[in-house]
Amino acid sequence: MSLSTKRLRGSELEPFTLEVEQVLPGASMLLWHLQSLEGLRVVARKSFPFTDDFEAYFIYKERLFVVQTPFTNIWVSLLGQPADDGLFTQIEAYVRRFNWLCALLSPIGGLRYLFLPRDPSSEVLQRYHPQGLLVQAPQVNAP
Repeated sequence: MSLSTKRLRGSELEPFTLEVEQVLPGASMLLWHLQSLEGLRVVARKSFPFTDDFEAYFIYKERLFVVQTPFTNIWVSLLGQPADDGLFTQIEAYVRRFNWLCALLSPIGGLRYLFLPRDPSSEVLQRYHPQGLLVQAPQVNAP
């Protein structure tokens, strides 16, 4: 049985975003499934105890993605420009082929990513998503 999904966005101005329409035991299960793609590397993960807030970043084919739960459903977004429909279609197809046996591992799913940093490093952001960095105000020297 495959996951039901729908695309929410996708243009040169907005990131490609995929919404998983079915409820999973946890977003970490989908991340675990995605990590079986050759070359995919999870670089950061944060979640908050006793909530369904989840955010994880991964790199696949030199592009940065985020898996998050901004509301009830899980979203997978390709960050940065230019938009790459072909690459996003690969991720979309793989999400739909979610292995339901991963759901059996849900009690330990979060433990797999426990020791990752909470946020992507500044090096990762500069390399894969430079337009998303906040510009710092210049320092003003006191007279």
